[in-house]
Amino acid sequence: MAQVFLGIGSNTDREKHIRAGLEAIAKSFDWRQRSRIFRSESVGFSGSDFYNLVVEVETSRSVTEVLAECKRIEQQNGRVPESAKYSPRTLDIDVLLYDDVIRAQQPQLPRAEILENAFVLWPLAEIASGLLHPVLEVSYQQLWEQHQASNKQAPQRLKPIENTGWLEG
Repeated sequence: MAQVFLGIGSNTDREKHIRAGLEAIAKSFDWRQRSRIFRSESVGFSGSDFYNLVVEVETSRSVTEVLAECKRIEQQNGRVPESAKYSPRTLDIDVLLYDDVIRAQQPQLPRAEILENAFVLWPLAEIASGLLHPVLEVSYQQLWEQHQASNKQAPQRLKPIENTGWLEG
């Protein structure tokens, strides 16, 4: 079984789409855990704030099968496949890590956004703090601490969502 980490985000009817995405992921893969949900500014365009989180699942599916299933779940939730990269999202599911696989082609692994965006790195560090980045061989907790130290002048606004009771409903 492969250990897979998925980044999930939504800035359009966020609660509905996050909940639906998590339910679909739990049906498609062997659920392990999820981070808290974080609220973050849109990056690359002006739009509503996003809700972001990371989930860990296990699967016997190949990385291309995992990617295809994530795209299917996105489309079930109103995601238009040919939408612009920097635009509002009903649901966005990215394969961040698939075991220790390193690859340059789609999906790129480990996904570059892990090191670029606080809304990916913080929730990943929260549930996989001791896991090592397969290229850098540094823990995600250490990467998060380095990210915070290097972005003190212009940090990405990111805040944990305290009330997630809507996930249960």
